[in-house]
Amino acid sequence: MSNPCPLSVYLITFNEAERLDEVLSAVSFAAEIIVVDSGSTDDTIMIAERHGARVIHRNWPGFAKQKAFAMSQCTQPWLLNLDGDEVLSEESAAHIQTVVTGESPSHGAYRLHFEDIFWGRPMSSKAAKRHIVRLFRQGTARYPEDRMVHENVKLEKGTTTGDIKGLVMHYGYGSTELLMNKQNSYSSLKAQQKFNSNKKPSLLKLLLVFPLTFLKTYLFKRHFLSGKRGLTHAYIESMYAFLKEAKLFELTERNQ
Repeated sequence: MSNPCPLSVYLITFNEAERLDEVLSAVSFAAEIIVVDSGSTDDTIMIAERHGARVIHRNWPGFAKQKAFAMSQCTQPWLLNLDGDEVLSEESAAHIQTVVTGESPSHGAYRLHFEDIFWGRPMSSKAAKRHIVRLFRQGTARYPEDRMVHENVKLEKGTTTGDIKGLVMHYGYGSTELLMNKQNSYSSLKAQQKFNSNKKPSLLKLLLVFPLTFLKTYLFKRHFLSGKRGLTHAYIESMYAFLKEAKLFELTERNQ
């Protein structure tokens, strides 16, 4: 493009070849794409370079530290963070371009809205959709590098937030096996993070967290509208909540 948007898109990757071409095609309007890779053995690097990305190899230090490093490599006034399995819709891409090229954007940071694809199609309930701050001005956000998982940015005081129109398709939880494996891994990281912060496990929480999370997810987030898919997803979400507490108990007892 002759006049690319003043936007840096940054990603951290490890074997993301399955969706990366779609991900990067959707942000071709950006002036800069930064890919920090931790040792992919598939075609991730080739795909990224084909899209003109600057690829940097860095051994894996953890989610927050890797994203903080990737952010530090960006040079444009606006930053957009995506994962290698998140594809912008045309509506979202168009709105992002409008925001970052405007003379006076209304906010310093913007939330993107995510549509999780599970068993090949989106969940049926609007309540199941997630929104996360992923677009922001340079200097308005930082990563809490002590966090081991769910490393969303922290905004500087006084930074206001808006919403980007449209949806981002998230394919990272596409199958039962993939979702369960990720939640098992994430629960280990979350338990370790709690242990490092001297959080104490609760027997009452261990007893109640599974059924309460299931009720919240299946009923209040309306996963029941997705039939068998929603039931399966709600059970896995509840297992994640249970495993976090169970693994915290295990870490505590092993280190007494």
